[in-house]
Amino acid sequence: MWLTWDASRTSGRSSGIRLHWQERRGWFYALTGLNTRDVLFYAPLAPLRTVVPDPEHVADVADQLVRYRQIPDVEYRTEWERGEELRAAARDFRRAVLGLPPLAALEAATEPGRRPNAVKEQGMRLTIDTLTDAYEQALAVVEAAYGRNPMPRMAVH
Repeated sequence: MWLTWDASRTSGRSSGIRLHWQERRGWFYALTGLNTRDVLFYAPLAPLRTVVPDPEHVADVADQLVRYRQIPDVEYRTEWERGEELRAAARDFRRAVLGLPPLAALEAATEPGRRPNAVKEQGMRLTIDTLTDAYEQALAVVEAAYGRNPMPRMAVH
């Protein structure tokens, strides 16, 4: 997931800010050029110490970066209470891209104690318009992709 603010929406005059979430590695940030695809600097977002932090903590860190270009001097170590649901949603979405059923359906169909064969996973890229979409809406889109929740109304590119 990418959350992007161009230079006109940040405290910087010549560059924007992009937050990037990777399912297995967590949050990173980038300082971008006038074109938000031009990355000037890229690093882990150190205050977020879990792969799936609470959305409020992500918002706090993003607010500091966008308004003041500073990384807050705090550490958020608490995982979001719905983190496991998000992981299951992302896993099942990857399986759907490969034409496979959700893993929960396979687990129910297998004998107790046996796991289905592993499937090589592929990544995905979801771009969220931060002018109109919220973090919670972005997560809802991932969930809706495999039928866990109805699709929210938002702009997805």
